[in-house]
Amino acid sequence: MAGWDKRIAQVEADFPGWHIWQSNAGRWWATRTGLVLRREDLGTGRVMTVDADDESGLRDQLTVQARLDRQVAG
Repeated sequence: MAGWDKRIAQVEADFPGWHIWQSNAGRWWATRTGLVLRREDLGTGRVMTVDADDESGLRDQLTVQARLDRQVAG
């Protein structure tokens, strides 16, 4: 389990503002922490929660969200 905790901590460090966990089914999940300042922008592809089959897939999803956040921020 220690290895798992380390992997989660690294993903959270790489993507600040997200809480990471793994479901009982083994899927990786991330949800935003804090407030989304402009909720109307969530409809442009930004979401509160993402999931993936594995760590790599979750990182891909979080990278997309980071790009969309930068576009909204201007």
